[in-house]
Amino acid sequence: MSSVSELTPRDLEELESLMEAAFQSGDVGETALLCWESLARFPAQSSVARIYVKKLLRDPEVAQITLDAFKANAKELREAGESAELAQLAALGLLRFPLQRYLTLSLVDAGQKLGRKEWLRPAILALGEPDDDDVVLLNAVAGLEQEAGNYERAYKIFKRLRRLDESNETILQNYSAALVGLKRYDEAISTLEDYLPQSEEPRQYILRLVPLYRLTGEEADVEARVDELDSRIFAACETPAKARVHAELRLFRQDIPGMGRGLERLLEHRWNPGDAFELAEVEIAQGKMEAGLERYGVRFEAFPKLAWFSSERDIYQGQQLEDEVLFIWGEQGIGDEVMFAMFLQLLETKARNVLIAVDKRLGQALAKEYPQWTFFDRHELPEQLPHFDLVCPMGKLMEMWLPSLLHSEHQFKQPIFRPDPARHKVISELLSNKTRPRVAITWRGGSSVNGKIRSMELQELLQGLPENAEVDIISVQYDGEHEQEVVAHGDPRVALSGLNNRWDLEGVFALLSCCDAVLTVDNAVAHFACALGVPTAVLIPAAQIQFRWKNEGMQKLLFPSAQLFVQPKPGDWSTPVSRAWQFVLDRIAMQSEAGVD
Repeated sequence: MSSVSELTPRDLEELESLMEAAFQSGDVGETALLCWESLARFPAQSSVARIYVKKLLRDPEVAQITLDAFKANAKELREAGESAELAQLAALGLLRFPLQRYLTLSLVDAGQKLGRKEWLRPAILALGEPDDDDVVLLNAVAGLEQEAGNYERAYKIFKRLRRLDESNETILQNYSAALVGLKRYDEAISTLEDYLPQSEEPRQYILRLVPLYRLTGEEADVEARVDELDSRIFAACETPAKARVHAELRLFRQDIPGMGRGLERLLEHRWNPGDAFELAEVEIAQGKMEAGLERYGVRFEAFPKLAWFSSERDIYQGQQLEDEVLFIWGEQGIGDEVMFAMFLQLLETKARNVLIAVDKRLGQALAKEYPQWTFFDRHELPEQLPHFDLVCPMGKLMEMWLPSLLHSEHQFKQPIFRPDPARHKVISELLSNKTRPRVAITWRGGSSVNGKIRSMELQELLQGLPENAEVDIISVQYDGEHEQEVVAHGDPRVALSGLNNRWDLEGVFALLSCCDAVLTVDNAVAHFACALGVPTAVLIPAAQIQFRWKNEGMQKLLFPSAQLFVQPKPGDWSTPVSRAWQFVLDRIAMQSEAGVD
């Protein structure tokens, strides 16, 4: 069965068009799902769907599938998390066995997972009014009421459900959410806090409680309540779940040593490479360099995709090489590759014959700095590499040499790499008619959970810029929506770069080097700007470890042109953004007074 398209709710005409295409291609599951949706959402108008249903049900293979077989297959798909296939199977089953309860609830489950909210109400309401003891259907109906904003009815149903099943944590959490909808915050808080000590998954409660604390008190009160909860329930770390929550609460309070203690206890309970890698980052952030860097090697076990290259050759250990050929392979994202590339300056004193596989966009810049070495695009390696004697992941250079560099107060040559001279000349000439100082900006750091924590809206970033500031702002944000955001914001000082900010890095490097400063969240652009030696204001979130920035020695060694602006509390960008803009404007003023071009 093909995957369900993730689209906004479709009208009847679109459903019928898709239905015909699916039927003509022989996709029974997709045809069935489109027919079911048409009949469920547009029952009085679905004559076309009824025709296709008759055609589907005349199929001998469909006709011989029993209800038990439908239910068994649906169960397998639910357990496997195959939501798109589950939706299609359940829909086909419901065309043969209308209103069958298990298949209906399977379709509801798939709809929730796929974000197809338009399926839920017709599916659930088709089963009729639930019996007083029907926990599953009552919960589904209450969820619909909650989604529709009918919090009073949702509250009454969830209250009844709690009497039927006091130990059901999903019901309890939904009950508290209904209380929040009714703005009965204190009751919601007490409900969650009362059950929290006995929960085997306390993290879900913390994620609900902290926003509620913020709704009902000042930040100092929030911090005090978090500390009290931690001390009373989690600090002893008696279970893996409690140790995990203790570590996260300490991170929330920006207590990095406390987070480290929580992760240590967590690893005593059970080994997990992801937790061990997190502890490595904490140790490095604290300055426990030897322990942290030794543990940092677990990253390949924690994230197997990072180990994209394998070889039976010996691992390079930092020794002086004569005629041996060393193969270095880049790892993690391009920002990490920039950071690790700083250590190539040391490698240059130890090895003459080096092959390096990194992101092609970075390799083009590094090849100009190290013309004696050979660079490859890590994403399109040749089938047959030249002979090499030793191999080394790029991050291991940092593991081996960082402690001694910190102890010796070493300084890397700046910039780490330079923009292409021809591109720099073209871009500087294009900008030559602009007389105001130039500041490059970015405001997002990726679509992952961590990326979203590092990100903000463009409007948030620009709120800290005084209205009378005479500067030109250039967006080097590199995701797909930034151009529309810049245009929609409408500040005439803010312009697009005119480059493909994601792929034309030679152009981005040239543009950054033509700017007076860069103001950015923690993303690849922060690494680019620092590697180019441009004064850079980096906005850092509170609830992340960020060892490369938060370890003061590392930050000064690797990013000497950076000034950090850290959130005072998770989610609060206003203070660091204002301070970052002030830093940028002060730096520009100082350069102007000194006559720096």
